[in-house]
Amino acid sequence: MSIEECLSNDFAIIDMSNIMMIKDYLQIQEYEESNHNLVNMILWMKWYPLFYYKEANYLLLLGVHKNEMFIYMPLCKDEYFAQALMKAKSIFERYDTRFVMSCFVEKQKDMAAKLLKNVEIYEARESFDYVYDNEMLKLFKGKKLQKKRNHLNAFYKLYDGRWQYEKLDKHNVVECQHFLQQWGKENKEDFLLAEIEGVMRVLQLVDELDYRGGVIRIDGKIKAFAIGSHLSKRMWQENIEKADDRYRGLYQAMLQQLIIHEFANYELVNREDDLGIENLRHAKEAYNPLYLIKKYKISEV
Repeated sequence: MSIEECLSNDFAIIDMSNIMMIKDYLQIQEYEESNHNLVNMILWMKWYPLFYYKEANYLLLLGVHKNEMFIYMPLCKDEYFAQALMKAKSIFERYDTRFVMSCFVEKQKDMAAKLLKNVEIYEARESFDYVYDNEMLKLFKGKKLQKKRNHLNAFYKLYDGRWQYEKLDKHNVVECQHFLQQWGKENKEDFLLAEIEGVMRVLQLVDELDYRGGVIRIDGKIKAFAIGSHLSKRMWQENIEKADDRYRGLYQAMLQQLIIHEFANYELVNREDDLGIENLRHAKEAYNPLYLIKKYKISEV
């Protein structure tokens, strides 16, 4: 029996029946990290299924990647972190497998290192989150954003009078789904197909999930949409951004309009990681990140 099958037998999987409970635990700590985000979990719940173990003071998220079992950071107040981590360790011992912690940020990495002996810690560069100054992206200001600003200005000039922004809601979500189907119809890779399936799932929950989104129409038809969600009092996360890249500057306009209309009161925006994909890394660096959130993998030796 595989590790994932063992987890399926012993723990409840995160699905739409318990997602609001997960949300409550996420709000205890408000990690400024993209994996510990409700919309992200729903988007990827079929590709990266998560299981949970719950106590009154903490919640553990367990998963499997490349046949290796791991936990995310415990969802709890700092005072219960040690208790939660030791419980997680006992679960791994029960399965006679190495204790592995994934996507731990600096503070929790240090806390775990003090509690555990004989561990290896390394930076998971492909998982680092890119964090940007929200006001800078709202205005696309600064020398380093000159090329992006040129694309943005070209969009507003080329499509003056032809484009409009709308809030994503139940009235236009079906159109977004149709646009997504067209956007992804040439994609054959399993990972991209899983992403499209996940985005469809998020769109279907437009009235149930606490996220905000927007669309841009050109000549009356939706050509881009984006979705973001709350991470902390100062930071929001851009979860989804899809646009027809035949329209110059549309991606830049979609991001700017989403900030202006839905997330103007935040200081920072987390635009997630680059998955270790070189082209995606260059694209995220081109937006001049304020800093990167380092994430660590911790493994018992």
